[in-house]
Amino acid sequence: MHSPTDTKKAISGHRSPQNVMNLLPFILLFLCIAFGCSRPVKPKSDFITIKLGGLTFVKYFDLLEKVIFEGDQAIRLSDFIDSTITDYPQIYAYRVIGSDGFYAATKGSPDNVWDHMQKGYLKLDNRRAVFDPSLDLLGRYYVKDVEAIELLRKIETRFEEEEDFTFSLIMDMIVATYLDSTDSFYDGRPGIKLSDFIINSLTPAPENYTYTLLSAEGDQRVFSWFELQTGWWLLNLDVTKFFPDLGADSRIIHLQTIELIDKTE
Repeated sequence: MHSPTDTKKAISGHRSPQNVMNLLPFILLFLCIAFGCSRPVKPKSDFITIKLGGLTFVKYFDLLEKVIFEGDQAIRLSDFIDSTITDYPQIYAYRVIGSDGFYAATKGSPDNVWDHMQKGYLKLDNRRAVFDPSLDLLGRYYVKDVEAIELLRKIETRFEEEEDFTFSLIMDMIVATYLDSTDSFYDGRPGIKLSDFIINSLTPAPENYTYTLLSAEGDQRVFSWFELQTGWWLLNLDVTKFFPDLGADSRIIHLQTIELIDKTE
């Protein structure tokens, strides 16, 4: 025989219809969250893709600030490159690519640099890349029907106190293996000899210069030609390394520029 206490417990173990109705709004809310939020709503607008190495980012037009350039609505090209892509936009070259695969370098011109991107625009009516006339860029940079922008790691070289610079794309350089039996962390990593950035493009007499290595963060150090020939830029660490080691301040992170200073002047 059940006691009155047992009967009370049995009744309390069942939900009354009224209790179920009270819980219904919470049940519906849970189902909405579980099934609705698992499929994020994407903006329904035009977009271009941004490529960096093996990564691809989608940038929707309706999420970016609009400006008026030459009487037309446009988006600054630099606004497509935010901190989700890189904190150091100045260390990259920019390949603006049309839907037909065309970009300026297919005609032999260098890819765009960050200064171009800050003074460049994507017109929304025809998706054409246009630039401030002060840049004096050739017509081939005005790519039609832009579909993508690709970031390519570069390292600049220039002579002291000159604004103009040239740059080498890392993908065009010869990659070798850095060997350092005294440091297992750096030993065996892929890299490029720092001297290759100079010999390939700038001067037939590199021994007449000293070399200032400048990082995107403003760090710098001066090296002789002899020292520079012992230096490497390591790809997967984005840092310079010398053998024999020249100290912690010789490890320049996010190398941006190698500046040549004439010793004979």
